Formats: sequence, structure tokens, C-alpha cells
Amino acid sequence: MDEFINTVNSQDFPLNGFDELVSSMYTPFYYWYENKAPGKAWTTFMPSDMLCSSFYRALQDFPILAGRFKTDKNSRKYVSVDKSNLNMPVYTDSSWDIDFKQVKDAGFSTRLLPEDFSEACGIPTVSVFATTDIKLGIFHVRRFKDFSGVVVFASISHAIIDGYGFFAFMNRWAEISKSMQENMTKQELELPIGIFIHDRSMYSKCSSQDTDALDDLTLASSADGSAITRFLARLSVDKRNRVIKSIIGSTRFICCSFHVTTPAIKAFRETVQKYAPQGIDFSINDILVALVTMAISQSIYKISAKKQNRFVPRMTRALFGSSDSVPIDTLTSIIANMRTRISNPHIKDYVGNLSYPRYILSPQALIQDENILENISAIATSVRTVISRTDEKYVGQLNYLLNSESDIYMRQAMYHSRIKNRLVVSNVSKSSYYKTDFGAGIPTFVRVALHSFPNTVVVMCGHPDDGGYNLVMTLEKEMAEMVVQNKLWMDLVDSYNIDV
Repeated sequence: MDEFINTVNSQDFPLNGFDELVSSMYTPFYYWYENKAPGKAWTTFMPSDMLCSSFYRALQDFPILAGRFKTDKNSRKYVSVDKSNLNMPVYTDSSWDIDFKQVKDAGFSTRLLPEDFSEACGIPTVSVFATTDIKLGIFHVRRFKDFSGVVVFASISHAIIDGYGFFAFMNRWAEISKSMQENMTKQELELPIGIFIHDRSMYSKCSSQDTDALDDLTLASSADGSAITRFLARLSVDKRNRVIKSIIGSTRFICCSFHVTTPAIKAFRETVQKYAPQGIDFSINDILVALVTMAISQSIYKISAKKQNRFVPRMTRALFGSSDSVPIDTLTSIIANMRTRISNPHIKDYVGNLSYPRYILSPQALIQDENILENISAIATSVRTVISRTDEKYVGQLNYLLNSESDIYMRQAMYHSRIKNRLVVSNVSKSSYYKTDFGAGIPTFVRVALHSFPNTVVVMCGHPDDGGYNLVMTLEKEMAEMVVQNKLWMDLVDSYNIDV
């Protein structure tokens, strides 16, 4: 830690519209490591001192993690790193009186984890940590009984990084740890070079006042500011997040994990492809998004109107207005990484937020219709169409829009809160979390943690030895019960686990 404190500089990191959109959540993941080493290596598995030293060395490349949220006179948020008063991330390393095999046999169920893990998955407020500032990073290392394994829990404020940036930090931490272990006998440690850009202005030139490439929903949700949106935008991140917590209420969500094999989803894709319009070639992601849209939408419509209203609490309707004017169709938000759409060669090194949802609306009649394959094809076609239209022109116009007014993100949040049937899907199956090797091999299992908001789905790849896809869903209990009864979905599922 001393090395980081001695090398860090005081600096401010202005946040932008992409950051503000997700500033009410963390990005939390679990990395499970089983100790398979024989002999003496058994007791030196992922040593504490090495993990700790490498963590603070990695922090030198991510100094923003030691900052605190602040608001300027124009209601714009920024992260301030004060060398004389750092807001250090939480880092703990402790033992646990449970064997790794118990968790493995339980399908890596998070219900066996300590409570302090789940506390760092919710909406960021100071009350979670009993401190005066929101912690921007929480890291817990838990060592299983008899050195049988380790779980690394990492949760980083989404306001400062997206999934791409999260995995960049974890892999940087791991490669430093591995390098330290491999070079213990050398007098001077030579660490692998890493370039990580936090400056939000690096893509500011990618900006246009035109709106012809933007979809109607993005424009509609950004159109009308109000005294409420401006008031909430002026609040500190902590106060605003406390308001959001009270709006969401105390509804308890559960985490469901479904595994789909590669042969099964490929075969299903080939079947659905027969119904695709000419010139449309579905990806696996198109099909998965269409499937979960269909399964969750059908579940929503089977739940009584009274239970549906839990997704639009009374306080939300009182603050934001009636949802009568908003379409009752299912709105699926597909999180798209904008980096691949920008021609700047250095954009691959940018670790701040650069993702945004692309929207599709699935009519109720389509969801309810019995022509399943044709309907899956129709939804997948919508997915393929909006993703293919996400180009540099779109990113430039979106970048200008999101930063045109300080309350744009609150306008969008309010608009979407009025939509009853909504779903968020994020695909991180191509990310490098199964390369996160701290020096004892790759993880046995990696999974995103329980989300703070309902009807969210994260698509992850399976372990390299197993393949396939793990789809992690955050749902209300009644919704989860409906989804596991959905024949269309469950016919493709190889195995599943529900944390209750």
C-alpha cells in the first residue's frame, strides 16, 4: 500500500454521460479457484502477501479507484483523487471454515457466501460501509478450509469503469501477481507493460449534434427535462442513490444461473435461421437475446397485474407519472460495447464507460403467439438490425446527446422506470475472465453477482474445458419460478442453479 500512496498524484477525473447512466450500481464478480497442487505447493496456494502486494501495484494503473465522488457547480460529477486524503478501496483477506468442494458441489451457489459479499453488490451509498464516502472498489479474498481453494470477490463502481475496464483491472492484478511469483529470485522485478486510459476526453472528437442515426426511444427518453430530473442530477451520488433505493423498495431478488451447451444453441440457431429474412445471418447472441426476451416476457404476462406492478412501485408512479402513455410491449435493452465502433487506435486501452443499450420492442401479440420459431426469428432479426446499425456515426451522435445536458441520464432513468415490461441483457462471453491467473492457474468458475435491479441477464462463457454459455439472471422470486417452467427455454438448458 505504501508504494501506491507514495506514487499516486492528486488529480480529478471528470465523468461523462456514459458514466452517469450507470453510476447507481456496482460491477461485481466472483472468481473461484480450486487448489489442485500436490505436496508443499498445497500450503502456498495464491499466497496472501503476493495477492496483496500485486493488488496495490495494479492500483497504480487505476488510481481512480482511490478517489471520491464530487459534484461541480454545473451538476456534473467527477472523481477526485486527493493524495493527502485518499479514499482507498476495501481490501480484505481471511480464512473460511468451509471446504471448496462444498461450494463446488452446490454449483457455486452464492447463498453460501458471507453477507459482506452481497452488501457490496447493491446500490452504492455510504451507509453500506459506515464511512463518509462511497467506496469505489471492494475486494474480498476468502480462503477455504485446509487450503482447498480461494474465492476472489471484486466489486467496482460502474461509474468509473464498464465490464471491459473491470476485466482489464482484474487481469492486470493477476498478471502482476503471477509475474511476482515467477520472478521471486530476481533482485529487480520486471513487470509486464500495461496501458490503461481513464481520460474521458480521448473520444470527445467523436461527437456530432445530428440525431438522424439515433433511435426513437433514445431521443424520446432524453427529450424532456423537469424540475425533478434537474434536482436529482444536482444531488451527490450518495443522496441520489438513496433516493433510487427508496424508489426500488425492499423487493427481494434472487439469482438464477442457467447453462446452455454450445451444440444445443448452435442447433437451435440453425433451426431459427431458416425463418430469417434474406440477408440476415443470426449470431449466437441474437438467438440468446431473443430466447430470454421470449421466456421472461411470457413469464411477465402470466403474473397477475398486481404482481406486475411491483416493477413500477407506487413511489415511482407518483414521482414519474403514470405508465399509461408508455408502450406495454417488452422493451429489451441490449448492452453494446462502443469501442469496436470507434476508429481511434488507442480506444482499446480506454477503461472508462463506453457501453450503451440498444433497444428493441417486442409486441405482446408476438410474445403470446404460438408460432414460436417464427417469433424467435422476428425478435432475433430486430436484435441483428439494431446492432448492425451501431456504427461510429451513431456513437458520435450519442456521445453529444448524453453530454448535452447534465440531467440527460436522469431523464432516461425516469422514462424507463415507467415501462412495465423491460429487460436488460449484457453479453460478456467474449471477455477474458478465464485468463485471470494469479499464478496458480485459471479460475474453476467465474460468475457475475446478484444485481440490484430486476430482469437483468448477463451472458457469460463457460469454463474452457466445458464450453457453452452461463446465463445469470436477477429476477423476483415469482418470475424465477415462471422462467424455470417455460418449456421453450428449459428445453435448451443443460443445468441450472437458483440462489434463494
